[in-house]
Amino acid sequence: MRKTKVMAALLAAVMTISIPIQAGAARIPYLPDVTAAMSKASYWSTDDQVLMDWEDIQNLNGLTIGAEGTGMYDLKNQAETVDGVRINEMVKSSSQADAAYYLGWTYLGTDTKAVQKDFDAMIRNTQNPRATTNQAVLYGVAVHRTELRTFPSDTPIWDDPKDPDFNYQYLVGLRVNEPIVITSVSADGKYYLAKNVCCSGWVPVEDVAVCRDKEEWVSAWDLDPVNALVVYGDKVYTEKSNYSPITSQLLLTMGTTLEMAPVEDPNELVDNRAPYQNHVVWMPIRNEDGSYAKKKTLISEHAKVCEGYPALTQENIAAVALEALGNVYGWGGSLLSEDCSAYVRNIYKCFGLELARNTTWQQAMPVAKVDMADMCLEEREQVMDALPLGSVLYFSGHEMLYLGQENEEYYVVSAVSKIKIPGQSGTQRIRSIILNTLDIQRANGLTWLEALTAANVPYWGLLEGVEYDLPQPAWYHDGVAYCTKNKIMQPYEDGYFHLEGKITRAMAAQILYNLEGAPEHEGENPFSDVAEDAWYRDAVTWAVDAGVMTGYSETDFGPGDNLTREQMAAVLYRYGEHQGMDLSAGESTDLSGFRDADQVSPWAEEPMAWAVGAGILEGSKGGLMPQGDATRAQCAVILMRYCQLET
Repeated sequence: MRKTKVMAALLAAVMTISIPIQAGAARIPYLPDVTAAMSKASYWSTDDQVLMDWEDIQNLNGLTIGAEGTGMYDLKNQAETVDGVRINEMVKSSSQADAAYYLGWTYLGTDTKAVQKDFDAMIRNTQNPRATTNQAVLYGVAVHRTELRTFPSDTPIWDDPKDPDFNYQYLVGLRVNEPIVITSVSADGKYYLAKNVCCSGWVPVEDVAVCRDKEEWVSAWDLDPVNALVVYGDKVYTEKSNYSPITSQLLLTMGTTLEMAPVEDPNELVDNRAPYQNHVVWMPIRNEDGSYAKKKTLISEHAKVCEGYPALTQENIAAVALEALGNVYGWGGSLLSEDCSAYVRNIYKCFGLELARNTTWQQAMPVAKVDMADMCLEEREQVMDALPLGSVLYFSGHEMLYLGQENEEYYVVSAVSKIKIPGQSGTQRIRSIILNTLDIQRANGLTWLEALTAANVPYWGLLEGVEYDLPQPAWYHDGVAYCTKNKIMQPYEDGYFHLEGKITRAMAAQILYNLEGAPEHEGENPFSDVAEDAWYRDAVTWAVDAGVMTGYSETDFGPGDNLTREQMAAVLYRYGEHQGMDLSAGESTDLSGFRDADQVSPWAEEPMAWAVGAGILEGSKGGLMPQGDATRAQCAVILMRYCQLET
């Protein structure tokens, strides 16, 4: 009995340890408003509608590669010979420019700032001693997950010697079996100068196999989509093998594509194993002389790979994107990981869609897009409400993949370097792929939503006969942006401009005061309804003394009263007089064509005629709405037009 009880206790302990406990997710920290459930793709979408078929994907790839400003290379159609001498000259010049950029603030693998001679050694290594004016290019494929680099060197470039994980030497990661065109070789023979589809740089020779000709090269990677094995998981490794060390534990990253090999005899050994429960693929290998060959190898059935490209659906985009949550941030492909733009590139590469390398080049792609620079918060939300899952959002130096909206919050996933610590004043190094709301802040205090400059939808290609309904800048955009940038009007403390909010007399006085440059003013305040400590006190006294506004009486100003559209015109008319502006535009303006012209007050007829004649006030649906309250959006547009008049 005692023995049985002991055994039962042991089994209970084992089971308690081995059974996953849902509450354990609470031990994983999340940013505010992020939950463990959000890490699952099904939380964001179960929509399996195909967004683009294979033919449209290939057509869009062609347009993207050919588009100006994307920095993309049409590898198949690269010249088969190059002027190697000229390349030496060009590479030397560009390397000198790179060195000048890094000089004075970087460290080359030591705790002492780099000096010119440190860079000179790397620059000398860029020069191919065997260059000729008519040399053949080489065609290669990556045999290991590797990187293109700034200089032909393994010396790191740090901005902080205490932070060796951020290395400016790297430009972009290369996946296994990714094609490159080689145009030069370093002086020490250890690096190739090469291009992949989206970038150029130096790659270690040992990571590349060179094909005997272009035909062999194309056959290695330009695969029939039905015959391609696509890695959609974060990181997939081949199994350890002492029998075949060349294909042992190879790292296959998201977006890697390999040719599936036929299985004619399931008893045929591959890497000294029967292929049961495995995918059989051709793996590119590098012979001892550096030439290309391919060898059958196995990838486990449980690996996150797909026979043929997965369908491009919102459900699948979310599933692929969330595979990499928590991964380390890898600048330029360092740390065998990705930075923000490469992470998004890899997601879409899983579906066969090619994206440009960085944030600027991606925004030049021929896809549906919105310029969000200088948008007010309300306008930004209108755009966000219309964006589908998988849209890419940008601000200076960062991009992120949009997942969706929950409880009036917008959620994104991205590879992040740092953010402002929520609720605190300092910044926090993140260096991971994380999920967060657009309410988190940058180091400058702006929320990510406020900082957005652009958005695009990579699968909404601008193909012939295809149109997309994506919001463009609203009618008030230019006016609000102009007034905000020039500090004529500002958003409220909550960050919103309050477009439909009314303009009060106090606001009007402050606006004119801002236009005047907020001069020092020592005028007396005669108004009992204008407190001495009111934010608009100086503006009101200046406006009255300047003759651009008047009070209702000697003691009443009415700061909280709304300003009508005709009053707005009158205030600007008087301010124009104050500035010495030519106001003759209204002398020949006839307001009778407007359906509500008879509603213009007699005292406002001249200012309204001027405002209409000068083009700063426009009617709506045939009316001027002179008695209607002026909204903040209307006021911003009117002020912009006023400021653009010739004085």
